[in-house]
Amino acid sequence: MNIRTANLTDIEKILFLENQVFELHSKKRPDWIGKNPLTYDSIKNIIESNNGKIFIAEDNNEIVGHCIINIREIKNHNMFHDMKNIEIDDLCVDEKHRKKGIGKRLFEEVKTYSKQNGINFIELMVWEFNENARKFYENLGMKIRINRMEYKI
Repeated sequence: MNIRTANLTDIEKILFLENQVFELHSKKRPDWIGKNPLTYDSIKNIIESNNGKIFIAEDNNEIVGHCIINIREIKNHNMFHDMKNIEIDDLCVDEKHRKKGIGKRLFEEVKTYSKQNGINFIELMVWEFNENARKFYENLGMKIRINRMEYKI
């Protein structure tokens, strides 16, 4: 398996994988999730941006997963220290290729990139209903920093 940075020819496959994730989330939380926010143009913007990056996992020249990250810098905040963080917007492995260590390899690539680029923290949001994702991230060593709660009216 090979991990590399995404290029523009990868966009259609990234969208295909994103739809797998979107369907899971929209079925579980239709009250929140109505439309997939990622489009061809939004993915193109991430690939061409200095504030984001997409890592691609390939197996036998087939894209089997990806990880979309955004780099955020906090400076001169009235409460927080100056820092540079990575937000994992999505880590997705094709449902036919799960449980093969692909997600872990993608996360390891994000960690390596973070160490090389002076990143202080890697963070992400995971929906409460997505128990498999929560366990996956906990097994990678991620810890809960904050819980966001809701009261439905």
